[in-house]
Amino acid sequence: MALETIASEALKSGVPILLATLGAIVGQRAGVLNLGLEGVVYLSAAVAAAVGPPWGFPVAIVVGVVYNLAYYTLANDFALNQILLGLAFTMVGYGVGSQIAQGKIGQPIEKYIIHGVEAYALAIAIALLVHFFFKTRLGIAVKASGDDPPSLDLMGVDVYTVRKLAGVVEGVLASAAGGYIILFYYGSWADSLPMGWGSLAVITAMVSLWTPTLAVGAALIPSTFVSLSYTLQHYLAISPHLLHTIPYIAPIIALTTARLLAKSARYQPPKWLAKPYVREERV
Repeated sequence: MALETIASEALKSGVPILLATLGAIVGQRAGVLNLGLEGVVYLSAAVAAAVGPPWGFPVAIVVGVVYNLAYYTLANDFALNQILLGLAFTMVGYGVGSQIAQGKIGQPIEKYIIHGVEAYALAIAIALLVHFFFKTRLGIAVKASGDDPPSLDLMGVDVYTVRKLAGVVEGVLASAAGGYIILFYYGSWADSLPMGWGSLAVITAMVSLWTPTLAVGAALIPSTFVSLSYTLQHYLAISPHLLHTIPYIAPIIALTTARLLAKSARYQPPKWLAKPYVREERV
């Protein structure tokens, strides 16, 4: 019975991880390392909690996309350091989100009923859409902006615009993950509930070798340990904070293994990942 519960919960918790991971894949393939994705997920979750159903989910997506686009504007148009900028956007997301949803602490939020298998099947369908997106002209341009933006620019394609469009896609998926966490998974709000999900997605995108189809399986690694950490609290006299480190340790181990196994050029990271493109400096 415990195994069935863990499996079911792993699928349910795997949905927001997969959605945010798919968003991170699109962004990273465009050359943008968005550590601020944690803040996007958190802020959108807070908006979903504050607004509640039925409008909480779409409003959360709108707010999350706008917030993510602000990051992309600063990271690309102003060529700011993506690491420092991402950390700043995460902390701002925590602060603003916590304030927005403050009135919902301790109050139940109407939760949509959805089973783990159904939810994850829908997330897999979205992963397939992202897979085919990379085969479209825009998807190919997104990959080019992460691998060789100077050449893309010389072809007359605006790298900044392409990266912002990737930011929109990333923002939609990450914000949908945030809305799901509150309105489909927890059904309540506490400041700690949405923390860590966006960071897991950034790591899982790398574990999946920036491939949407591989992300379907990679997202289940942290989600399984998320469910396991909650289950173990009932059986072990261990600090819950220590148990909650398990979902982060597992993807790091998987990431190390994936990098050791990925010898093919097909699975190499985007060459311009975390490097801002400055048109005036192209060579």
